Amino acid sequence: MPTPATITVYTIGHGRHPWAEFLALLRRHEIELLCDVRSVARSRWVQFNGQVLEASLRRERIGYEWLPECGGKKIAPPADLARGLDRVVELASDARACIMCSESHPLTKHKQPRANCHRVGLLSTPLRERGARVVHILPDGETLELDEASLPSIW
Repeated sequence: MPTPATITVYTIGHGRHPWAEFLALLRRHEIELLCDVRSVARSRWVQFNGQVLEASLRRERIGYEWLPECGGKKIAPPADLARGLDRVVELASDARACIMCSESHPLTKHKQPRANCHRVGLLSTPLRERGARVVHILPDGETLELDEASLPSIW
């Protein structure tokens, strides 16, 4: 099992991506397991509803796990959130894992960028504290690494 320093956790937001484009992003970064960190696994974009997403990923041989205790709309009690984050690290130690929420852009476009989603504002800092490297997949497929703890955030 890798040491925590070698674990990388990717993040992605599904946004309004058509399924093929979202899948291409996962393939580009060789994602093997998607951790859905929305408190409610629903979207107005049907391809990202939990059961549909899980079935589509299964057909593509990508794992899926829903971790509502990591969600941002309904923040879980600290012990539940910690358990969810520990689960993400555990999964990322065995597979190339990516946490997913709905916001496609992890940062706002303000003069001083802010966390635009809970995977940046709530989850990334404690994942780093657990020894994980956190890499944000952007809508164009490029990646971003930053010090999330230094960003203004509502979380």
